[in-house]
Amino acid sequence: MKKIIHKLKCFWITTSKNLLADPSIQTFKPVYRIASIEKEKQGDYEITIQLIGKSTVFKMKPEEILANDGMTDQFSPRDVRTLTYLGYLDINSPKYRILAKKLSEKDNRMLFALHKKGDKTLHFKTAIEISQNKEILKQIDQHDAHMVGYMVASEAMLEEKKLKKKLSTD
Repeated sequence: MKKIIHKLKCFWITTSKNLLADPSIQTFKPVYRIASIEKEKQGDYEITIQLIGKSTVFKMKPEEILANDGMTDQFSPRDVRTLTYLGYLDINSPKYRILAKKLSEKDNRMLFALHKKGDKTLHFKTAIEISQNKEILKQIDQHDAHMVGYMVASEAMLEEKKLKKKLSTD
């Protein structure tokens, strides 16, 4: 048994030396590299890609690059790891953000300006409307969800005080 293992080991060492010395075997050389990573105002990442050996640069989103197998294959493994991580951050980031809040003049309720990722329009909703919408609650930032919950409770307390005062005067 030891003789067989020794022969296999010698064969492996000889073969690997021959493969490494053979100039016809080419190693992988990436075509593209990540020149810079920028985060836009909306929270999306934009990658500046450089053609290796050239001064040509262009910009793309990580998910666009990763969706194109031919292009992904032309990056170094480290760059692919970086792109994958940025794609992961995008997938797991909240889809809704509260950009502003304003007290409604007609019914003394707080109005929130919601921005949905990828949507150019703003959605105006009250705290109660947001708290009753499960899609928004699942995809909103934790801090914003906490603020909405606090406003729902505060508005309910004020409404209860008004109702108690009205009942006590009657």
